[in-house]
This record gives sequence, C-alpha cells and structure tokens, in this order.
Amino acid sequence: MPASAQTLCESGYAGAFPCENIDLMSQMDLSALGNSGGTGNDCWGWTDPMTHREYALMGMSNGTAFVDITDPVTPVRLGNLPRHAGTSVSIWRDVKTYADHAYIVSEAGGSGIQVFDLTRLRNVVDPPVTFTEDGYSNAISNAHNIVIDTTAAMAYAVGTNHCSGGLYMFDISTPVAPVLVGCYSQDGYIHDAQVVSYTGPDTDHQGQVIAFNCHLGNPDYLSIVDVTDPTDPTKLSDVSWTNPRTGHQGWLSEDQRYFFLGDEGDELNAANNTRTHVFDVQDLDQPVYLGYHDGPNHSTDHNLYTLGGLIYEANYSSGLQVLDMVDPGTADLDNVAFFDTYPANNNVGYDGAWSNYPYYPSGSVIISDQYLGLFVVRPRLSLELRVLLDGAFDQGTGLMRDDLRSAAVLPLTEPYSALGYAFVGDGGGEVMANGVMNVTGNDAVVDWVLVELRDADAPTIVRNSRAALLQRDGDVVDLDGSSPVRFHGPVGNYHIAVRHRNHLGIMTADALEVSVAMRQYDLTDGSVALHGTDPQKELNGTGLMWAGDALPDGVIKYAGTTNDRDRILTTIGGSTPTATVNGYRIEDVTLDGVIKYAGAQNDRDPILVNVGGSVPTATRQQQLP
Repeated sequence: MPASAQTLCESGYAGAFPCENIDLMSQMDLSALGNSGGTGNDCWGWTDPMTHREYALMGMSNGTAFVDITDPVTPVRLGNLPRHAGTSVSIWRDVKTYADHAYIVSEAGGSGIQVFDLTRLRNVVDPPVTFTEDGYSNAISNAHNIVIDTTAAMAYAVGTNHCSGGLYMFDISTPVAPVLVGCYSQDGYIHDAQVVSYTGPDTDHQGQVIAFNCHLGNPDYLSIVDVTDPTDPTKLSDVSWTNPRTGHQGWLSEDQRYFFLGDEGDELNAANNTRTHVFDVQDLDQPVYLGYHDGPNHSTDHNLYTLGGLIYEANYSSGLQVLDMVDPGTADLDNVAFFDTYPANNNVGYDGAWSNYPYYPSGSVIISDQYLGLFVVRPRLSLELRVLLDGAFDQGTGLMRDDLRSAAVLPLTEPYSALGYAFVGDGGGEVMANGVMNVTGNDAVVDWVLVELRDADAPTIVRNSRAALLQRDGDVVDLDGSSPVRFHGPVGNYHIAVRHRNHLGIMTADALEVSVAMRQYDLTDGSVALHGTDPQKELNGTGLMWAGDALPDGVIKYAGTTNDRDRILTTIGGSTPTATVNGYRIEDVTLDGVIKYAGAQNDRDPILVNVGGSVPTATRQQQLP
C-alpha cells in the first residue's frame, strides 16, 4: 500500500514535504516496493501504447519494481524482477525502455543486461508477483548506465568492464536478444550519455546517430561522437566547462540546439549552489560552453531531463527541481517549481532524490528517492490571463465594475455546475478563499469565469477546465484572488478558451504554450489572435467579450424565437417593463445585480447594440468551435 496518498501543496508543504507548484499524488516506501531494508536508485517510465496505462519502473538494490500509476493516487505494485541470479545487491541500477521492453543494468558483477517484456504487466492477476527475465546478455558483466536511441534501435552500455568504460553498443532490433555491434573507447570512461537520431540544427549531421557523452576524466568534459556506424564511430568534438569536477549526466533541449549538464562534484568541491551548465551544440563540430545557472540550494545535482521548455532535475537533498529555459543562449534559467523528497536539509551530499521521469502523457512525474521510495507528483500548469466583460466595462476608467461583489450577491462557489456545464479534469465545485470578497480596488472580483484548455489539433475537445475569478482590471486569478490559474496536466500547447455565463466565449486562434512556468496571455489588446470572425467587441482598441447571451445558448438575439430580450422581460414579471429584480441572475447582462428591462443601465439595450443596433432581427454567434 502507498505510504501516503494525495496531498496538495499548500503554504509551501505537501504534508511533511516542502514544495512549490507541485502536488503529491502518492508515495510508496521501499517496503511497499518490495525492498525492505534496501535502497532505491534510478527510475524510468513506460506508457502502454495499447492500453495507455502508465507504469513506473524503479531500480532498487535488490532488483526492479514495476508499479501501475495510471491512477496516481492509488498506485499498484504489480511485481518485481529480482537482480540477475548469483549477483550481489548494488546501490546502482539503471533502466531504460525500447519497443515495450525494459533494459536493466547494474554495477554488480555478473548483472549483464536484463531484458523484461513490459506487455506482461497487462495480465498480472494477483499482484505483486515475482517476474523472470525475458532476455539476458552476458556481453558485459556490469555497467553504470544504459542509454537507448529508440529510433535507431540501439542500446549503449556505459561505465562497463569493457571498452575502457566507453560506449558499448548493442543492436536491440530484436528486443529480447541484444547483439554487441561496436565499441567507442577513445575517450575512456563515460558516466552517462544521450544518444539521438539527430534532427537538430546542424545540417551537416542531420540523419546521423549522435552520442553526447559525459566523461569522467582530468578534466571532465562533454564529447560529441558520430555512432551512425557502430563499427566505426567518429569523434566530432569535445568541450568542457568552468571548474569541472564530475561530469555526471545531461540532456538535449527538444530542438537539439542546447545541451544541459549536471556536474555532480562541483557543489562539494567548489562550494557553489546546484549548478546547471549550458552548451550551444548547434554546430556539433564546434560546441560552445555558454555558462551556468546556480539554483537556490547547495544540494548536489544528479539526473536531469527536458520537456516542453523545462528542465526536470533530481537534485538529491532538494528533491525535484523544475527549471524554465528562459533564454538558454545566455544560460538564463529560472527555478519555477520543486518537490523536496528529503525535508531534513538542502545540503551537499547524496541523500534524497536520485532520478525522475517526466514523460507521461497524463502530466504525472515520478521521483525515485534512495531511502523514501517512489513519489508520484503532479506539477501544476500556471496560466496568467487577461479578459474584459462588455457588460461590466467602464470605458471611462478602463476597468470593470464590481457591483456584484459590492452588493454581496456574488456566490462563493462557482455557478457553472448549477447551469449544467460539464467540467473536465480539475474543475467543478470551486470555492472562493476566505477574505477574497473583501478586496477592493483594481483587484476586486467582478465575477466567475470558466477557463478551458482545448486540444491543440482538435479544439472542440476540452482537455481540462475549471472556474476562476475575474478582477476589475481583467486579470483572471485562482481561488485565492491573486495567484495565476493552475491546472494539472501535461505541459504543452493548448487552445485557451474563456467563457462567461451571459457573455459569448472566446478562444485563442492558435494553440499556445501552457507550462509549469508562468505563461501570460492578454486577450484584450490584440496581442493574441482569437478564433473566428469578430470574436470580441472592439472598443477603442480594447477587446471585450460580447454581452447579452441571457439564455445562454451561444447566440445573442434581440428578436424572434428563443431571444435573450424576452428572457429579461419574463424574469422581471412580464407585464410591467419598469419592474426590477435584484440578485445574482444570468439575465443580469450589465452585471450590476439588478435585472432591468427599461430605464437607465437596463439589460435589454446591450443586446440590441451587440446584434448591430439597426437591425433587431440580426444575431451574433459565439465563435467557439
């Protein structure tokens, strides 16, 4: 059973664990993982291409655990693959995947390469079970790490007892039977590497298989080697960095323009904070060291991976740190989120988080901790939006009125569930935090709005939605009245839609990046293109969401069947046009807390104006697909 279950990151903590912008979904201690009294080490992940279930593969001193984390709050250990028969326990184990198979190596002599068919995880009846190997290679006795290029169907054992500790290359096109095909020993011991079928900016090498190798030497350095022909590897270049100590591991940016590297020894030997080194590798024959980013802690760095403009670093005593690639060209990175699996301290040393895996489609991230086991966490996506509602907009001040708040009719709980809106993902039932209703001025709350993240390729599909608060100055904020709107889910590009209960919704024309790092989009000033024709009302260069959808049905109508004007008249009684009704009602187009059919600031006139004014039978359609 999990040692702990879902705990949100609130006021800087998720239970006992310090955090920022990352929630704890669950934790499984080493005993729950089948290694009581042992230690943990590396981790990797696998998403079943047939069932789409998500699995954590965690290395431990006695073998490898396989955990179903499809429901991140209730992970299930399906079973364990013990260390290869006759080998000793080892604090080092490494695992990677290719073609639905896991490849596992260890520093323990005789470990070789274990191969496990991951599709067996689909059919575990009574977990946990003890698995057996599906394949094994004794071409090596031990290795520090294993690296895989899934495009080329090649595995590279590094830090082995062969090839001077360099790249020992295996063809894994037949997954259960690795075949030794080459060796790169020119530069000696390689601690870790990334090997890719190259698609980056250097046109001289596109289509080749390129290895980026982190060397332990004197000094340590990064080498770049063409291993397209594993029988004849060719070194292209090498480059070092400031005060090199222990070139541990690194990863390319997704466009293969930059390489980020962690030096495991510089925090101890140079007394600097956690340092991430940045290289420009757009010319593979002449890489350039650009500099480094110092993090906020003195903790030792370990494994890092890149995804969606972010770097996910497992930094031992300070846990998982997430960095935004603000400007890699100047080594400008920014720590934007963290989850600390080792609360005791953030000191230099080897306690805490060993590795992480951020590539699950759901947005889950796993962290392997040496002593506390497996953590499943969910970073929050952060989104800062600005929109304006026509019905509440005051052209004189450039702000919206907050009459609903002032009249104390604004509900504390989101109103959209009661209106029949079907939330997807995070939303539904949101409650405004204490004290938010008391805020006045530009940050006073005007009303509730809906924010939707829609599929990048099929924008009719809502991937996530939630209710948020709209302030007088147009800022869309979270329930605390100040933070950006946050979602759980994978970093990526989404069409962003904003909807209101009696205004026509709007959506970005393009899919925009939504990230753990803050992304800001102003939908009022023309800087972000919107989907459709006349999606907003333009008033002296300011975009306003069209007011008047009092039914609401996505159409503003002044005359004819199912028009919005009659809804207002019916609400006030129908027979006396000068009557009024107070309260928080969908017919309140002007959002002043009073439903009026006639007289000053009535709710009927904006409908006529917004369908065109001179042709009452005209209509205005919402531009959401």
